[in-house]
Amino acid sequence: MKLPLLLTLACLSLPAQEPAAPAAAEQREPVAQSWGRYFNTVERGTWRPLTGKERWRIYWRATYASPGTIFRAAGPALADQLNHRPETWPQGVEGYSRRFANRFARFALQDSMSHAASAALGYEVRYVRCGCQGFWPRFGHALLWNFLTLDRNGATVVNMPRIGSAFAAEFIGNAWMPRGYRTNAEAFRGVGVQLGVGALFNTVREFAPRGKRR
Repeated sequence: MKLPLLLTLACLSLPAQEPAAPAAAEQREPVAQSWGRYFNTVERGTWRPLTGKERWRIYWRATYASPGTIFRAAGPALADQLNHRPETWPQGVEGYSRRFANRFARFALQDSMSHAASAALGYEVRYVRCGCQGFWPRFGHALLWNFLTLDRNGATVVNMPRIGSAFAAEFIGNAWMPRGYRTNAEAFRGVGVQLGVGALFNTVREFAPRGKRR
């Protein structure tokens, strides 16, 4: 797992390439609201490209230092525990610990590669809230933005760093699994878990109440 982290550090050290801002916008909005900062969300109307320092802070918090990092690994690990997958791993605390570590490591790999590639391309790594009205438009936006993001100019693009890193993390993660769990089918199953958890988190971010600006 050292390689993805080193790659992330190298890319995050690149200077941010921001489009020139008009003089009237010198007093810009904060990077995010207090709630948005905690959940890595941003409003489309106040969006601006991230700096390298901001990217590093978001990567560290999103990957290792927020409650979400525990919950997103704990759920799939519990499902594997209940289904006794892999069957060669024990049950009880020891078995759950191994299943949790397996899922946590895969998410960490995915985050590391995704954030590194996004920094190199100038892509947004936060969730961009809809700004629309009604449950279904907002819910659809939350699902769709599991696959979309903004580039450095604010244009909507396919989030290839996120999608590609989900596949890469699952195929790499298969290397430490028992025999019979190193197949392409298992990797694709893991990709489904990653994208499903991402859609769930996006839905929470979309419908969470907007906090006051700091």
